[in-house]
Amino acid sequence: MPRVLLLTQYFPPEIGAAQTRLFELGQELSTLGWEVEILTALPNYPTGRIFEGYDPRNPVKEVLGRLSVVRVPLRPAQSGFVNRLMCYFSFVRSVVRWGPKLCAKPDILFVESPPLFLGHAGLSLSKHWGVPIVFNVSDLWPESAKYMGVVKNRLVLAGAEALELSYYRRAALVTGTSNEIVESVRCRCPTTDAEVITNGVDVERFGPQFADDEARFLLGDQDRITFTYAGVMGMAQGLGVVLDVAAAVRDLDLVQFVLVGDGADRESLRCRVEVENLHNVRLLQAQPKERIPALLAASQVGFHVLKFAIPGAVPSKIYEAMASGLPILFAGGGEGARRVLDARAGLVVPYEDVRGLEEAVRRLVSSPELRQELGRAGRCVAEKLYNRKEIAKRLHRLLLGVMNGGVSLENDSSSKEE
Repeated sequence: MPRVLLLTQYFPPEIGAAQTRLFELGQELSTLGWEVEILTALPNYPTGRIFEGYDPRNPVKEVLGRLSVVRVPLRPAQSGFVNRLMCYFSFVRSVVRWGPKLCAKPDILFVESPPLFLGHAGLSLSKHWGVPIVFNVSDLWPESAKYMGVVKNRLVLAGAEALELSYYRRAALVTGTSNEIVESVRCRCPTTDAEVITNGVDVERFGPQFADDEARFLLGDQDRITFTYAGVMGMAQGLGVVLDVAAAVRDLDLVQFVLVGDGADRESLRCRVEVENLHNVRLLQAQPKERIPALLAASQVGFHVLKFAIPGAVPSKIYEAMASGLPILFAGGGEGARRVLDARAGLVVPYEDVRGLEEAVRRLVSSPELRQELGRAGRCVAEKLYNRKEIAKRLHRLLLGVMNGGVSLENDSSSKEE
C-alpha cells in the first residue's frame, strides 16, 4: 500500500477552504488505497490562539476520520505581516524538528502552499527520507501579496519569487487549483511538470434537501430572500461591499444578507452594521463545516466576493453553492468569475461596481425562475466537473505517476476541462 504524507499548516478542526479540501482529498485517497498521514500545526486559525484542548508547547498525534494526524507547535499570529512571517517560520522549524521523529517514511510528500516557506520544510523532509515532492499551489505567492499591497518592496518581491521558483524546479510535480496558477508555473518553469487539480465539493453532502430547522433559525426571517456568504472575513474578500449593497437595497423588505465566519475584518463589519443601522444584515459566528450544507440549503442565493484580481484566485465556496443548487452572485473578476459564467450558475459583477451589484440583487429577487435556472445549471456542473471523488481519482493517478518516475495523463478524460 503506497504512503503519502500531506504537509500543510492548516487543517481541521480549523475552518477554511484549504482545510476542507485537504481533509476530503486525504479521505478519498485513503479510499483509493493510500495510507495517508498529515503533518500539520496545532489548530489556531483564524483566531491566532491555540484551540482549547491542545498543549501549545508539545506535539500530538491523533486520528481524524481515516487519517493519521501529527500536530506540531508553532507561534500563532493574530494580525500583522511580520507576525504572520514569524508564525510561518516557527512552523517550518517545528516541522523540520519533529517530522522525522513522529512521522513514518512516506513514498511521496505532498506539500501545500501557501505559506510558500513550507517548501523549505518539504525539501528538508524529502532529503531526509529520499522521497519525491509534489508541490501543491492554491495561491500564487508572492504574486498575491503584491496584488493586495501587503508587500511592496521590489527587492523583497524579487527574492520571494526566486525562492518560489526554486521550490517549483525541485519538485517532481507541481499541482495548482486553477488554470492560471498552472499556466504561470509552466511559463516560468517549463522543465517542471504541472497539472491542474481544482478545488471541488462532495456533491453528496450538498443540496436543497439538507435544509433543517436549526439552519433556518440561524439565518432568521424565512420570509426573506437570503443572500449568504460563509467563509473567512479577511482582506482578500473585502466584504465591506456586501454592506454597501445592503445599504443600497434597504427598500427591499424581502431581502437579507447573512455573513457567516470569522477573520480580521469581522469586527469592522460588525461596527458598520451597528453604526449604519443595517437591519437587513446578519453576522453569524463561524459554523462547523458539517453545518454549512444545511445553511446553504436554507438560503436562496450564494453571495461570493473577491476584492483583488489575483491571478489564479478562485473562491472555493462557489463549488459548494453550485452543489447546493444555489444561484451565485459573484462580485469580482478573474478565473473565479469565468468559472461561474462558464457554468451559467450565476451573475457576475465587478467588485467595485456597487450599482451593478444592486441591480443584480434586484434582478435575482424579482425572478424566482432565474434563480432556479442558475441553481440547476450550477448543480449539473458541480456533479460533472467539481465532484471531489473524481478530483481525488485524478490526483491518485498523478501521485502514482510520480512514484513510477514520471507523470502521464494521456488517457485521462477528466483533464480535458482544464
